[in-house]
Formats: sequence, structure tokens, C-alpha cells
Amino acid sequence: MKFRDLHSTIKLRLITDFFTDITQMSILPFMAIYFSSHVGAGMTGILLMINISISIVVGLYSGFLSDRMGRKKMMVIAQVIQVIALTVMASVNSPWLTSVWITYLMFVLSNMSSSLIGPAANAMIIDISSEKERPFIYGLGYWTGNISIALGAAIGGLLFEDYKFILFLLFLIVSGITLLLIIFFIDETLTKTKIDSEEVQQKVGIINHYMAVLKDRGFMLFVLATIFTMSLEFQLDKYVAVRLKNEFHTHFFSIEITGVKMFGLMMLINTITIVCTTLYLSKWLSKYNPKVILSIGLSIYACSFSVLAFSNSFSLLVLSALLFTLGELMYSPVRQTILAGIVHEQARASYMAVDNLSYNVAMLLGSLGLTLGAFIPSKAMAVVYFGLGIIGLLCYRYSIGIKERKSVEQNQRIINTF
Repeated sequence: MKFRDLHSTIKLRLITDFFTDITQMSILPFMAIYFSSHVGAGMTGILLMINISISIVVGLYSGFLSDRMGRKKMMVIAQVIQVIALTVMASVNSPWLTSVWITYLMFVLSNMSSSLIGPAANAMIIDISSEKERPFIYGLGYWTGNISIALGAAIGGLLFEDYKFILFLLFLIVSGITLLLIIFFIDETLTKTKIDSEEVQQKVGIINHYMAVLKDRGFMLFVLATIFTMSLEFQLDKYVAVRLKNEFHTHFFSIEITGVKMFGLMMLINTITIVCTTLYLSKWLSKYNPKVILSIGLSIYACSFSVLAFSNSFSLLVLSALLFTLGELMYSPVRQTILAGIVHEQARASYMAVDNLSYNVAMLLGSLGLTLGAFIPSKAMAVVYFGLGIIGLLCYRYSIGIKERKSVEQNQRIINTF
């Protein structure tokens, strides 16, 4: 499988996502610093929580609409909103005009746009890809995504403080080009065969629609597994980073390494490993059973985070940083491939919206982990981390088992009809 063999829409999505992620990551991670410098840390926390809450609701509504009006229409609407928001944000952060509150309103609007486009774009990829193609697509997307995040964060760190206006303009230009590409070069993928009749669609409201999704036991176990495993990743820049800052200090060949420097080194190892090994590892692992790869990857992931929770050994931390990255590289593309196979064909965007919601819950658990770590010792946190990883693994395995049983039962019913 090669990039040129993919559907043209998938190739466009991967390319536009790469440049969008670079520009987004050069701005969004630094907005908390921007707002706190103008309105204070306390008010900034409230504003960001409001923003996350709005994004959750919008994301769920987007999934509902994308399964009715179409993926492309939702993506065009979202991208138009993004262009408008960024135009205003650039204007009120220019050399001629500055407004913090208008910036915040447009920041919320920009995040609403991202929440609108996410479920539709993810469902579109599933619509036009085969099960055989998906491991390569998700592996490639994971690789390019991490590169773009690293590049964007580096650019933002260098330019955001003094050149916000230029960064907003770059984001606006990328968003404008993306809008044109969606309009003129991407086709609708939601066909009539993938949706219910209009009469049925009109009778089912958004609440009943999502209740049906929540009743899908296999999928909800998958979501629960995602929450547990992703909550470990969100511990990295919270509990683990704070613990290292407070506890870690060593010298390596006469070079002083503080906890903050150690955390930065671990992030560097993570980025370099992802950039250098993702494509080769994905190609090699595609030869083996996905369930086995998932189990091994998550086990390595959980064990590595357990070490990060308590160890102050330089060599162990470096090894764990390498291993948790390899574990993530093993399970993450497999997870995406399994997800694409278990979502209901008639409500793909809605399922993707609920899956996106699991990341917000995992972020909340990541924040709670920092609070919990203030009351229990680091070795107890190591046990908690290991437990989260293993419970997540078990939920994934049960979810896959339910999917396989349903597939066998469906095939048996087809056989019995002949």
C-alpha cells in the first residue's frame, strides 16, 4: 500500500490536515497563556471550561447532522465558520487593533468549527476506505499528525508572543485554501444506501438518536477503553511533569538535568521515535494479528507509564519514554482500524462524535490525576496507571469479542436464508 494508491479525497484530507495542524498548534496551545496575561489565570480557567463544554455539545450535534445532511455540507459549513473566525481574530490582534474579548469569542467559534468538522471528516474516511486500507491510512495520519504537532508547537513557541498577527494570517490562508479544496475537489460520500428513509429520519430526534448509539454495548465498551487508555497520555504533561519538576534532579556527564529538562527530553524522545519509526513499524506489524498487537502495545504502554509515575532514575525514564512511545505506535493505528469496523454504517458520524467525546472525558481524568497525586504516594499512582491500562485493554478485547460474535451471527443468518 502506497500513498498514491489511496482515494483522492483521503489524500487531500491527509495533506490539508497536516498543514491545518501545523497552524493550529502554533496558536491554540498558547491561547491559555494569552488570555491569562490579560484576564488572569482564574478567569482563563473558567473561559476554557466554557469553550470545552460548547465544543462537546457542538460535536455531538455535528455527528447527528452529518448522518442526515451529508459529510461535505457539514465540512463546508464548518470551514466557512473557521475562515470568518480567523479573519476577525487576525483583525483584532493586528498592529492597528487589539481586543481580548472579541478574540475569545472568535476562539470559541474556531473551536466550534473544529468540533463540527471532526465527526464528518472521520466518517468520510470510513465511507471511502476498505478494511485493508485503514491500517495504512491511520498509521500515516498518526505519523503526519505528530510531525505537524511538533512543528506547530515549535513555530508557536518562537513566534506567538511577538508575531500573533502573522500566525493568525497563516492559519487563515491555510483554512481558506482548505475550504476551496473541499468545495471543488471533494465529493459527498454519504449515499442514499447508507441512510434511512426521510420519514424515519424525521421521527428520530437527536436525543433518541444518541440513545441508540449509547445502547450499542460493544461500542460503549470501546469508548470506555479509550477513556482509560487516553487518560494515561493526558497524565504525561500533568502529574508526571509536576512530579519530575518537584522530585527529579541529576547530572549526566557533568550536565545538570532538572525535572523540567528531563520532561523535555522525554518529549523529544517521543517525537523522534514517532517520526523515525511509525511507517516502518506499521508496515511490519500489519503482518500480525491486530488483537495480539493491540494487547502487546497496551501492556507495554501501561507498564511504561507505571514507571514514569514513580521512578527518578535517568536511564529508566529514558527507557520508559521510548517504550511508551512504541506501545502507543503499536496500539493506536490498530485502535482506529477496529473503531472503523464497529461503528454502525447508518450513523458513522454520530459514532465518531461520541468517540471524540471520550477524549474530553480522558482530559478530565488527566486533570483529576494531578489532584489525586497530591494525596497518595507515587508508587500508588503507578498502580493506578497500570490498572487503567489493563482495564482499558480488557474493555477493548471484550468490545472486539462482541463485534466478532455479531459478525458470526449475521453470517449464520445469511447462510440459513439459503
